[in-house]
Amino acid sequence: MAAQVGSSAPQGWRRGRVRAYRGPSHSGHHGTGYDMPGGDVHDLRVSLGGLRELYELSATTEDLTIELFVEPSGRFEAVLSQAITRVRDEQDRLLYVLRPDLLPAEPGAEQAPPSDPAPAGDPDEAVRLFRDYVRKRADILGEADPLPPPLPPAERAALLAAFHGELPPDLVALYGEADGDDETGLFHGHLWFTLASTTTVVHHRSAWKWTDDPLWAMPGDAEPPGLIRRQRSSPGWIPFATSTGGDYLAVDMDPGPEGRPGQVIRVGIHYDGAPVYVADSVTAMLRGLVTALDQGDYWEDDDHLELDARLPSYLDATDAFWRGEGPIPQNPHTVQSLVVDRAGGVDLEPVRRAPHLRTVVLFGGGGEGTVDLRPLLDAPLEALRLDLRAVDLGQLAGHPTLRVVRLGTGNPVDLGVLRTFPRLEGLDLADAAVRDLTPISELNGLLSLTLSPEQWRELGKAPSLAAAGLGGDPTPEQVNEWAARFEPGDAPGGRLGDQPGGHEYYAGRFD
Repeated sequence: MAAQVGSSAPQGWRRGRVRAYRGPSHSGHHGTGYDMPGGDVHDLRVSLGGLRELYELSATTEDLTIELFVEPSGRFEAVLSQAITRVRDEQDRLLYVLRPDLLPAEPGAEQAPPSDPAPAGDPDEAVRLFRDYVRKRADILGEADPLPPPLPPAERAALLAAFHGELPPDLVALYGEADGDDETGLFHGHLWFTLASTTTVVHHRSAWKWTDDPLWAMPGDAEPPGLIRRQRSSPGWIPFATSTGGDYLAVDMDPGPEGRPGQVIRVGIHYDGAPVYVADSVTAMLRGLVTALDQGDYWEDDDHLELDARLPSYLDATDAFWRGEGPIPQNPHTVQSLVVDRAGGVDLEPVRRAPHLRTVVLFGGGGEGTVDLRPLLDAPLEALRLDLRAVDLGQLAGHPTLRVVRLGTGNPVDLGVLRTFPRLEGLDLADAAVRDLTPISELNGLLSLTLSPEQWRELGKAPSLAAAGLGGDPTPEQVNEWAARFEPGDAPGGRLGDQPGGHEYYAGRFD
């Protein structure tokens, strides 16, 4: 690969780079090309056959990272790793997952149980509504939907007894009317699963990994707040119908403090970390479908009945995210994520009136002075990124909810205040000027730490981490030095794939 890079280089090149990565759901290149005089970068216009071979050798692992640097002299160096990865949304960050089993707790784990633990649905009403709904559909279509008959009572009871979860009584009652809908799409066009499928198949469960940048991807509040627990996924979210596009209607048996067990929500590939509330029960959902038929809110399409019944979606407009150059909204009651692109002189006072604000990102722009951060003390802030010329973190001393902080500063920042953040779990200083890194060693609750190669070298003993990050533009030699500090003994050698983890460093010269 090094020889291919060298032989295809343009005139005057100074360094060739190949930074490739492959993961279970994402792969590609970052910063790959030729460094030229004046800071220009030329694309790498050669297909590297060695990449395919390396991918095949590591086919049994989830991730592979390749860092290869080549010089005009013929010298090259490289790092290969199945443990070091690139963060999905931060491609200029390398991540070494040291404890994949140790993940930050999701906010939903700390939310109170529902104030009313009784399901809102009524099984008798649900059955009446279902029969009415099916009859009205048949009157419109001229024939009844071909619904499978219900399973015998003993078989239904056996499936429910063996189920490791719980279904709400109104949904259970519907399975006494039909065993799913045989791909009719009765419920908002979603195909209703058989009882066996609902109770024995895990249709959707979103994994949670460090490569998802979990501290920055913590779920916010669904609308209305408090109904759905703030978590990415849950065994209590039980899909019972699908749109066939990877999204589902599910009954939520583990709702938030304002929710009710058995409420209907939408989950799936478009709703990871952001489930959507549909109705307080299957009964209420059916009531809405019957009302749509009674009001004539439907049309026929190829012998199918399409209802214009309200089904909340991730495409709905939301006020949860705000981005701009300021001023920020004076009444940001619904804002959960706030990004200010030119924060110099911005007035943060309105955030004191933002009861659901979880993430704040402030970008500089020019030579603005220090931003007054004190209003953030009154917000339930969890994630804070400051890319400013100067930052006075002391203004946030004792913030009770901050979990992750990322700094990019021109003037040196004092880290002593970090000791006063009781919930701090993530820290990224790779782009920051820092006076003294010593306070980091005292942050016993820290799970994730990202520094530049120079900062890692300066840092003494690091706290026990679950994930370590490397920022900047590190060479393979710097990556090797950084990764070696987390591995006992020598780095593993031998053919790639002989070791389950760790990293391998190569240096040499091609003719």
